[in-house]
Amino acid sequence: MSQNVSTPGGTATDGAYEHLKRLILTGGLAPGVELREGTLTESSGFGRTPVREALRRLVQEGFVEVRPRQGYRVSVVTLASVRDLFEMRLLLEPAAAELAATRASEEELAALHDLAHESYVPGDPDSYERFLEQNRQFHVRVARAAGNERLAKTLQVLLEEMQRLFFISLSRQDGDTATELVHEHHELHDALLARDATRARQVVIDQIKASRARVMAGLLAGTHPTGRAASGVVLADIR
Repeated sequence: MSQNVSTPGGTATDGAYEHLKRLILTGGLAPGVELREGTLTESSGFGRTPVREALRRLVQEGFVEVRPRQGYRVSVVTLASVRDLFEMRLLLEPAAAELAATRASEEELAALHDLAHESYVPGDPDSYERFLEQNRQFHVRVARAAGNERLAKTLQVLLEEMQRLFFISLSRQDGDTATELVHEHHELHDALLARDATRARQVVIDQIKASRARVMAGLLAGTHPTGRAASGVVLADIR
């Protein structure tokens, strides 16, 4: 029997929402997977009403789609959506780094040190999740250090939406990628410490382009002739 489990300080709906969102972001619920309220209620321990409300919230955020007469499914990933997300990063993040290089306090820059040294263990999904959370915090804190809270909030939402792309990418990369990612963070942190705005901007541009290449390689790995990747990612626009 399901239970109305709630998170500390939150409602059962909040708990169901966080639970389902985490599964989507970490690949526990792959792109394109059908979502049935009854099945989710049984597997999650949350009641039918919290699950239904959680699904509605996830629809509003774009993580879940409603299919007429078919119910819900995890939103698919298309080449167009990947392109759009990375274009947004290229518009926002270089500007944030450039501003942070001149505006950030010494305390804010020092606080980035530990985040810049985070890594993960290839083949360990739990370490992927921890690394991606720290990675997101690193980039959001750089944006906050730029002194523009709207920019930081927008970037936070964008990076959260991209997390499942990163998760798929990490699961298909080797140990060299972990070293490369940590080096990228070190390089940006060094540019910020040097107060070199031009360098910080270029470092971020180069990193985003490298990230886009890694993500595309991960998504394309194991693609079938139908255009559907083994991971459940659809590599063509859905009509």
